[in-house]
Amino acid sequence: MHMLAIDIGGTNIQFGLFQDGELLFLKTIATPKEAILEAMIAASETFLSDYQADIAGIGIASAGIIDAENGVIKKASNIPSLVGVPVKAEMERVFNVPVFLNNDANCAALAEGVYGAAQGMSSYVCMTIGTGIGGGVVLNEKVVNGRSGFAGEVGHMTLFPGGLQCPCGKKGCWEQYASGSAIKRMIAEHPDGAIADYSPQQVFECASDNAACQAIVDQFIDHLAIGVTNLQYTFDPEAIVIGGGVIDSSAYWWDKFVTVLDEHAPIEVIVKQAQLKNHAGLFGASLLIKNEGV
Repeated sequence: MHMLAIDIGGTNIQFGLFQDGELLFLKTIATPKEAILEAMIAASETFLSDYQADIAGIGIASAGIIDAENGVIKKASNIPSLVGVPVKAEMERVFNVPVFLNNDANCAALAEGVYGAAQGMSSYVCMTIGTGIGGGVVLNEKVVNGRSGFAGEVGHMTLFPGGLQCPCGKKGCWEQYASGSAIKRMIAEHPDGAIADYSPQQVFECASDNAACQAIVDQFIDHLAIGVTNLQYTFDPEAIVIGGGVIDSSAYWWDKFVTVLDEHAPIEVIVKQAQLKNHAGLFGASLLIKNEGV
């Protein structure tokens, strides 16, 4: 029997047809501004019809804060029109199969455990460094959602009390110091105007020959290492898996990061680079179905 996996992002929605853990077919549509659920249902019906597939369940990964038990998105800045919509209930009504909904970072964490860098581990943290810092916590092979769905929002750990303002409303959040947007801010604030037009990727690439770029990379690495050390003390996982867009430039900073991390942490911290890229959420969504015994 087939499984339908869906990954809802602010830009695109991916649909994957799985059987026995293998992705057989893939489809992508642009995420509409409004009527997202209606577009998702229509695209799913067409997708399943095209391949004449009967499904046993549907797994959905979505950006935002998720009420996994009730299958509702509680908060999502990139897809606000889907907030509060009964996604699980409506999909179950239309397709008459069990439907499971969870945060995309949590789904990516599940996928790394089965197909990626955390294979063979039962407890680990998967964090993504992009515009901000997201994360998923897996303990004893189960994603931790928390009471209100905020578990794994590691980017909002306070790194510097009273520090930089975060869009979440707090000040001093980790993602304000160790994310793609943090690097952009550091570039804009640096007194060396010669790097003002540099992208984060260019800063990483030029760090070995440019003192201004090196200073920014060093600050990013230091703040990243502090937060990762905090995660190790909080969860004591078997490993911390790091993915997201910033990891694409890891060839320029990863080795130094590991060295600095060893200096920060008096306990062993095992860090690994994520192996799954754009389809991590989709593979994780398919695992939501499997984990529920469907």
